[in-house]
Amino acid sequence: MRRAITYLIEALSGRRAHFALLGLNALVALGVAWGSRHQVLTDTWSYLGLAEGILHGTYSMWWPLGDDWPDTFRAPGYSLLVAGVLALFGNWKAMYVVNLLLYAYAITLTMRIIARFDDRLLTRNLFLLLLLPLVNVPFYITQLYTEMPVMAAITAALYYGTGRGRWSVGIAVVMGLLFGFIEQCKPVFLLFPLFFAAFAWWTDRRRIDWRGQGIALAVYALCLLPYGFWNLRNHGVFRVTPIEGGPGYMQLGYWAGKTPGYVDTFHLHNFMGDEIVRFVPEEDVPKHIAEYEREWRDIKERIDPLRTRADSIMLASRSLMPHPVENTWNTKLTLERERLLKEATIRNMLNDPWYTLKYKAYSAVRLWVIGIQRGDFQKAGIAGKMRMLHATLYTGLILLLFLALVPWAYRRGALSWRGTWPMLLLLAYVGLLHIPFTIQARYTTPVRLIMLALIAVALTRCVTGRSGTGSERPPA
Repeated sequence: MRRAITYLIEALSGRRAHFALLGLNALVALGVAWGSRHQVLTDTWSYLGLAEGILHGTYSMWWPLGDDWPDTFRAPGYSLLVAGVLALFGNWKAMYVVNLLLYAYAITLTMRIIARFDDRLLTRNLFLLLLLPLVNVPFYITQLYTEMPVMAAITAALYYGTGRGRWSVGIAVVMGLLFGFIEQCKPVFLLFPLFFAAFAWWTDRRRIDWRGQGIALAVYALCLLPYGFWNLRNHGVFRVTPIEGGPGYMQLGYWAGKTPGYVDTFHLHNFMGDEIVRFVPEEDVPKHIAEYEREWRDIKERIDPLRTRADSIMLASRSLMPHPVENTWNTKLTLERERLLKEATIRNMLNDPWYTLKYKAYSAVRLWVIGIQRGDFQKAGIAGKMRMLHATLYTGLILLLFLALVPWAYRRGALSWRGTWPMLLLLAYVGLLHIPFTIQARYTTPVRLIMLALIAVALTRCVTGRSGTGSERPPA
């Protein structure tokens, strides 16, 4: 066994293995992209509609109707990027090439981050080897989703923000811009820059770069202000995140475990996953579906009187839109619906705490492990079943490796908190902040490379000892 491990280490330590793994990862990425090029996920159309609206002078999916339907659903960061690509190339599928380049950029920066902790080629090759079967990551190359741009921005923020010494003014500005872009693509990252600064202070108060952190936070705030003032002008509230979305996904995040296989027809039209693991007896599912629908009927009784003439025009014009669109109701109705959804969801959680704790504990794991839907698995052929099992088993293996190896490496002193806390903070933030909402493993896609990097460093150092060199300097 020891001889086999020694041979494997030697094989993975050379440049030939490095270039071979780079080539294999490139082939996998291109193969997955080619195989999924005709698969268009639903969020594509809302991002595309908003990008087209920007190019027509209004931030709305309903731009053919005019200016009376300002968006309520999405922050503008990603739509601005798509609009830029549309303006340059005239075709939204040019984003496929942009995503591919961003994916390559993220991998390159991740390997540079790894070299700061352990500059042996073995460690980077382990990272590439771990990445090779993770086909759910390059899947988003051909999707008009935020995953690839946010992955690249997160990796860049870690790379520039954890370099040696204090931040220059330029680096601080870049960090603020990256934080702003990430938040305006995924509003769940709203508080991350504040946590980053707080942990920098907590980790080493004597060395904290007050100037750099202050400039970064100031630039970050400036990035958020335009959308906040846009919401104030169009919806009467100053808010740097969309005025809808959170409570709706929290409501689905509660009911999904009680209504497996059900499709929501009231609001977000999500499919309630019918997972292998169930949290209510099958005979109780119809009862819970009836409760969910009754909850929505009560909410609709209170918000339907708030409909306006513009809402009627919107509903009647759906067939005229160039792409599928999300409903954009008037501001008063939207804010009231969000308030009622939040109240109802909190009440449900308090009334059934045991189910809530069980389901949210499961959610914490499922965010990192791709699930299998019962119906899809039963209908699939052998090849389809194998693909589903591969995605579930491999993402589960990666999570187990992380939970086993990384704490072990810290205990042995192979990893230090001062050098790696930004990576751990990022993983913890993404994992914890998404637990209240619907279960979607894609939410953790932008930080998968960071998880693999920590596993690779921990594995190398635990197996071979700390013979590699690297700066392993904490961020300023």
